[in-house]
Amino acid sequence: MIGQHVAVEAIGLDERTRLRPRGLGWLVWRQHRALVWFWLAAVLVAVVGFPFLRGAMVSYIDSHHIAGCAEISNDPNCQGEAVQGAVDRFRMTYGDSLKGIGWLLRLLPTVLGVLVGAPLLARELEGGTWRLVATQSYSARRWLAAKLLRVGLLCALGSAVLALLFRWVWQPSANEVSGISWFSTSFVASGGPLLVAGVLLALAVGVAAGALVRRVVPAMGATLAVLVALQVALSSVRPYLWPWHTEIVPMSELPNSVWGIAQGYLRPDGTRLPYGDPCGGNDVAGCGADVREFTDVHHAADYWPLQLVECGICLVLAAALVLFTLRWSARRFG
Repeated sequence: MIGQHVAVEAIGLDERTRLRPRGLGWLVWRQHRALVWFWLAAVLVAVVGFPFLRGAMVSYIDSHHIAGCAEISNDPNCQGEAVQGAVDRFRMTYGDSLKGIGWLLRLLPTVLGVLVGAPLLARELEGGTWRLVATQSYSARRWLAAKLLRVGLLCALGSAVLALLFRWVWQPSANEVSGISWFSTSFVASGGPLLVAGVLLALAVGVAAGALVRRVVPAMGATLAVLVALQVALSSVRPYLWPWHTEIVPMSELPNSVWGIAQGYLRPDGTRLPYGDPCGGNDVAGCGADVREFTDVHHAADYWPLQLVECGICLVLAAALVLFTLRWSARRFG
């Protein structure tokens, strides 16, 4: 009986041992379990809190009958003093909250790149713990790929959930009531797949910087500088990533859902004149007959093409950096 009992306990112990992560998976989990728990907690807060925010917004919009009403609107149903006051209060109460969330999510790639991506390899190189890899049965390239894959997948999934939740919260007041348009800075990089692509690019930049610099703090500083430069560059070219439309209308008269990216004056022969001083100090009429004001615009239908093109740029850059890091680090670790 005692022998059978010991055998049963041994079998149970063996089963539990098999269920535990071992080898490379266990090593990566041990190194990054703090990130896993923090990331899960952040996503859980959003999953619990965002529905309450959306519910409060929808309730306010319905009770004040301001659905589709902007702060300045041509709709007669939206021009009353009470309606305009309700829209203004909504923007001060919920619009500011939406903008704040959007800006926090926009900063998320930079934060993850600096705090997660940069130390990923720099800490191993600076502390010398990478030498443990040489004592294991798996190669340095496999170990690096496992680290990058698991951390990247975790951050990508979490950022995808956050982007979907933010878009879901934004939709009831989109463009009009909240004044946060689909092209707004606080939404365009936070409420769609661009957030996920930006997170992956930021991680790739951080990992590459850590592999090259080999020290944590300088790598974090280099990552921050590169990511800021990338954000400025991508924001400046974003309007031109997809063909735009030219409409003969002043930018000030565009609907809130239309993104005006440039304006000026147009002669009948198609010559474009600058907006600021088209006639060299003369009246606009002095430029010629039938000079009309134009605006280059993107409509809401351009949202997904613009998103996908910019996502493609980010993912191509991220893939190139990851391949470079794997090749360079494998030689260094080897």
